[in-house]
This record gives sequence, structure tokens and C-alpha cells, in this order.
Amino acid sequence: MIKNYFKIAFRGFAKHKLTFFINLFGLSLGLWAAILIGLWVNSELKVNRDFKELDQIYRVMEHQSYGMDIFTTTSTPGVLAESMKETLSEVELASTYTWSQTQLFIQKDKRIKLDGLYAMPDLLQIYQYEVVQGNLDRMLTENNHVVLTEKGAISLFGITDVVGEGVEIRQGTDSKNFIVQGVLKDLPESSSLQFDYLLPYALFFQENDWLADWGNNGPNTIIKLRKGTDPEVFSASIENYIAERNEESNVRLFTYPLADLYLHGQWKDGLLVEGRIKNVKLFAMIGLFVLIIACINFMNLSTAKSQKRAKEVGVRKVAGADKSSLVMQFMSESLLITLFSGIIALLLVQVTLPLFNNLTGKIMSVPYGSLFFWVQLFGIILFTGIVAGSYPAFYLSATKVVTVFRSFTKSGKGVVLARKGLVLFQFILATILIVSTLVVYQQINFVMDQDLGYSKDQLIQIPLEGKLLENFDVFKTELEKNENIEAVSRSSFGFLGRNSNTGGVQWEGKDPENSALFEIIRVDYDFLKTAGLQLVKGRDFDLAHGADSVSGAILNQTAMDLMNQDHEGSEFFRMWGDERSITGVVKDFHFESFRQNVAPAIFLLDPANTWQGYVKVNTANIQETITYLENVATNLNPEFPFEYSFMDENYARLYQEDVRLRDLAQYFSILTILISCLGLLGLSAHIAEQKTKEIGIRKVLGASTFAILQVINKEFILIVSISILVGSGIAFWLMQDWLSGYQFKINFEWWFIPLAAVTILGVAFLTVTLQSLKAANSNPVKAIKSE
Repeated sequence: MIKNYFKIAFRGFAKHKLTFFINLFGLSLGLWAAILIGLWVNSELKVNRDFKELDQIYRVMEHQSYGMDIFTTTSTPGVLAESMKETLSEVELASTYTWSQTQLFIQKDKRIKLDGLYAMPDLLQIYQYEVVQGNLDRMLTENNHVVLTEKGAISLFGITDVVGEGVEIRQGTDSKNFIVQGVLKDLPESSSLQFDYLLPYALFFQENDWLADWGNNGPNTIIKLRKGTDPEVFSASIENYIAERNEESNVRLFTYPLADLYLHGQWKDGLLVEGRIKNVKLFAMIGLFVLIIACINFMNLSTAKSQKRAKEVGVRKVAGADKSSLVMQFMSESLLITLFSGIIALLLVQVTLPLFNNLTGKIMSVPYGSLFFWVQLFGIILFTGIVAGSYPAFYLSATKVVTVFRSFTKSGKGVVLARKGLVLFQFILATILIVSTLVVYQQINFVMDQDLGYSKDQLIQIPLEGKLLENFDVFKTELEKNENIEAVSRSSFGFLGRNSNTGGVQWEGKDPENSALFEIIRVDYDFLKTAGLQLVKGRDFDLAHGADSVSGAILNQTAMDLMNQDHEGSEFFRMWGDERSITGVVKDFHFESFRQNVAPAIFLLDPANTWQGYVKVNTANIQETITYLENVATNLNPEFPFEYSFMDENYARLYQEDVRLRDLAQYFSILTILISCLGLLGLSAHIAEQKTKEIGIRKVLGASTFAILQVINKEFILIVSISILVGSGIAFWLMQDWLSGYQFKINFEWWFIPLAAVTILGVAFLTVTLQSLKAANSNPVKAIKSE
């Protein structure tokens, strides 16, 4: 019986080649998009979900209150983990670990930079990393220990059996010798915490006195709760943990599950809001939309061809076939086409996955060896086949025998309305995608092209290490000899987020409720000039004013306005017990994402605590200028490899997730239009075929080509127009919600909808017109005879 179904199916495919091709190609594209998006969604959902006893692992975080504003951060005091483990019985393991740091590793003739962090030994126990060499219980227990990953060990030694080997590590001007105490298996891509090496946190604590202060934040704290501990009760119980140890604290402590932090961990004014999960939902929806549109094409074309197959159904019913066998016949055809489409889609995925990885910034592969993947894939194919074939199967199997032997069979109003409704729904989805893509594209271009308040173009950032840090003035003097270099300075600041901040700023008349978190930026002379920051009041730091380094400060406009709220014309403020005069005010500049408001900032003249060099170059001979930079840096600092980056490229990385969202939305919108138009092509061909005699008669009576085009085009243009109106309204609502995540954003412009409408109508009209012209140019005598 099944063999017979397949035979009939293949005969049908051969007989209706255009319909078969459109269905096959459309479903292949839909499944291809669904598989690619499914791989990406799955990789996002797996982040931080592969660790043992995950339900017991929590990050400790802070809500810091500044007046009406609440700032949420993962930074915590450097003594928090050890204190919580000692004083709280619910805490089984606790570890402090730092931010990622790049250091130079030297082993004989090899000099390699690796990224890693300082951590307490409990970190290894919490994550239960797989060990390649060494004893997990002994790692990081001594200040001269270093732990490497497989990747780090191989890049440095060429092998992984290196426990007991010595290595020299240099950072800045410091150099220390360490012994490799262990090698860990390379970290899974699904882990948000990535590193090549680990060093003992005790060493970092020993070298940084500020970590012992309960009022200072910087490192991260992660804990593992004992089994049976209620995490919500525990989180509420530690709310005042820091305040009890620091009377001046404005911190409310809480815990958040590690498993949820990557996707859901975003707060606004102390309240949890959607984080990355919003993008995951968005792309899951796009994948579903594309697949549904492909299924709609299949359903429409199959029902449109019902007249051609009505006689077949009638003959089979007369021969004794029941409804269930007919349903099975048409469902088997649908599933067979879907299976072929799935094979083609899988081939397309294999070919395009490298490009998709590059677009998404991930390293994904098709898990052919996973049974779960194949179950998922066949589940999608089965679901698609059933959805695509269900309506045609039940509609055709219900055809009455008495109707099939008439001279013609006309589709009922219900079928026509259903078909039009499916086309309407299809183009509503297409409109939502296109309008949304326009909004995302304009918003990302807006934030990329905005005046940031500083000059990011032709501004080169150079990490200061070794002799460059020790002899920066010599480095600066040598660079200024080049006529293509306009200015040179240095800073503790990277322009890409908050690095060092304080709430301990006081000024005359300050309202106790008017507190804020000030960003502290330590700079050298000429920094404002080098960065292109604009003075709106006062002066820059000047060698002629020797007291600037101890008593002067430059504020941004937001900081100045904040102080003037309480005391108009403020000239002084106090910070950390010292009084400083306001020597200048610069125009506000963006050093965080456009999702945040501009924060108050204070510039301090403190060259000794700067580690980022900045070089402003002109547009002439940039490559030659970089070569000059490299030569000067290498001659002065031969032990460290020369590294540099352009600030405009660094700034672009701040929005890399949004840029990926924009690019992905563009590509899938194009794909959606393509699949939708494939359906229109098939339907217009069917309607042209249905109206062959009508078109022939019109031509004989002298109708123009334009008039004949209207016969077919009017079937679709009205439906597409209605879908644009409905889809635009839905897109407006969705994009208003998306734009609410930005503090600086575009308005939903009036021309977004007309542009989307022109695009969709233009492509739809062109698709249908091409098929209509074919019918209009056919021989009318032949058309009339055919019926």
C-alpha cells in the first residue's frame, strides 16, 4: 500500500513539474532557514547550562542606589566570597575572580599573549572543570601556581603534559615566575566564562590593597549553595550583608542563578527586564515565520490544483477508496516532498554554515552524531509535512463523486477565501519582517554614525606595557616627530564602558538624595586634544599649573549640571577626602552604549595610573604611519609584541550583537520575500491557467494587454495591500518595544511603511505580471479551443 502511495506521488510530481519545483524549492528554503536559526537558538539556550549541579550555582550581585537611580552590577568587594563562606552555613563553595586580563607568557624562545584571570581555588570546584593533567584539589593553592587550558598549554609548550614546568609572566612592567600546576580540558563554547590561564587570586589580593575595603568593588563573586537551601530565601537574607560591614554602603546584595544570567540577566532601575532572551525569541519567531510562509505556499498551490486532481479522487472513490486512504495518499505526497526538501536544506546548511558562523560570531556545527539532533530534524520535517499537507489532504479527500464527471469543477467560495486568507497571512508576516528590519537598520546606523562627543576616527589605541609604560614620555617625543601624527596622550580609560567609578563625590549644598555614580578617568597631558574632546568651559590640564595633578579636575557637562542643581556656579567638590577645583568642563561624550544615558565623569591628571596610549593621526599615509608607530614601539619595547586598534573599530564591537541582529534580519527578510513570491508565482500561473478561455475571449474582443493583466493582478494586489496595512501596525507595536531598550534612539518615521509597501508591492506585482504577460501573449484561438 505504501509503495503504491509513493508511485502515485512520483507520477503526480512528474505531471505537475512547476508546482513540484515551487513546493520543493520553497520548503527547502524554509527548512534551511529554520535549521540555521535552530542551531543558533540552541547554542544560545545552552550557554552556562552544561555544568554539574547547576541549580546550586549562583552569582552574587549588587543593586547600588544613587538617589532615584539604581545601578545593578556583578562587581563585588574583593573580600566577599571568603567572608560568605566563613559566615554563612548555606554556602558550600565560594570564589572571587577578576575580569579578563591579557598577559605575556614567556617560555624559552616563545613569547605568547594569553587571556585569563585571577581566581580562588573554589572556582575550579564550582565549575568542576575536566582535568587533563594535575590534581584539581591542589591547583591555585600557592601564589606561584598557574593553571592552563589545553589551548594555552599547546600554544606555549606544544604539548599538554607540562605540570611542573616553569613559565615567566609579564604584565605592564612586572615579571614573575610561575609553575604550571594543572592543565584543564578546553572550555566548552557554551561557557560564558572563557580563559587560557588562571592565576591565584591570593596573589592579586596581595598586590592590590583596595580589594580589602568593603566599600570598593571590582572582582566577581560566585557561590555554590548546599543542597536543600532555598535560593530565594537565601538571596533575601543577604540583602544587607555589605551594609552591615560598611555603614556608608548604598548596596543591596542578592544572588542570581548562573544558568539564567546570560539570557535573562539584565536590570533597569533595579527591576529585571528581558536581556538576550529577547533576541532569541525574535529569531525563533523569524525562523517559524519563514517556515510557516513556506508551508502556506504548499497549501495554497495544492488546493489551487484541486480541479486537476478532482477526477482522480472521484475515480478512486468509485473504485472503493475511502476517505482515510485518500488522506494518506495526499499526506504521503506532502511528507515525501518535505523529506526531499529536508535533504536539500541540510546540504544548504552544510555549505552556508561557515558564512552563518561568521555572521553570528559563533562556532557552530551540525551535530550529525547526536541522536537528539536527528529526532529534532525529523520532528521538524514531520511537522512541516503534516502542516503543509493537512488542508489539501482533507479538502481533496472530501470531494464529492458526483461533481468530478461534470465538464468543469469550480472551487468553492470557502476554498477561495481560505486561499486568499493564507496569502494575506503570508504577506502580513513578510511585512512585519521588512518593517522591523528597516527600523533595526536605521537604529544601528544611527548609533554608529552619531557624534559621540570625541573623535573616534583615526584615533589609535595602544596598550602600554614594559618600556612603553616606563618611558612613555620618550615614546611620545619620538611619535611627535612624525608629521602625520597630530597628538599623543594616555589614559586609564577605554571609551567602551565603565571601568572605575565612585559615589563618594560631595559638593556644596549637595542634596543627600542627589547622589550619582561618577566615572573616574585618569589621564596625562594632551588627552582632551588627542581624543577630540571639546572644552565648553575653563581650561585643559596644563604644565604651567603644577597643582592640577593634586587639586584640579575636569568634569563632563552631565557632572557639572548635577552639581549645579544644588549649588549654581560650583567651583569645588570633595572626593575621597580631598578638595578639588573644577578647572574645566567638556561637552558630554558617549562612553557607554546608547542604551544608557550619559553618566557623570571626572578627569584626573594622574599619568602614573594610566595604561592605554592614544595616538591621533591624519588621513595621509595611514599605513606608513602605522609602520612608523610599530618601529618606534618595537625599538623601545622589543620584549612585547606591538599591538594597536582603531577606536572606530573598537566602538563598532560595542554594538556587534545589534549589528548581527540587523544583518540577520536583512537576510531573512529577503528570504521571506523570495519564498512568498514563489507562492505568488505558482498561484498566478494557476489562475492564468483557470482563466485561459476568459483571456482568449477578451483578446478576440480587442482587450489590451494592460486590461488582461488586470484580470490576474487584481486577485493579489488588494490582498497584498491589506496585508501591508495589518503587518505595518503589528511591526510598529513590536519595534516600539524594541526601541524602548535605547535611551538614544530614532523615531518610527512615517516613510518606513511606504518604503516597505513599495518593496513588497513592487516585488509581488513584478512576480504576478511576468506570469500574466505569458497568458496575455498566448494565442487566443488556441486558448478558446483548449476548453
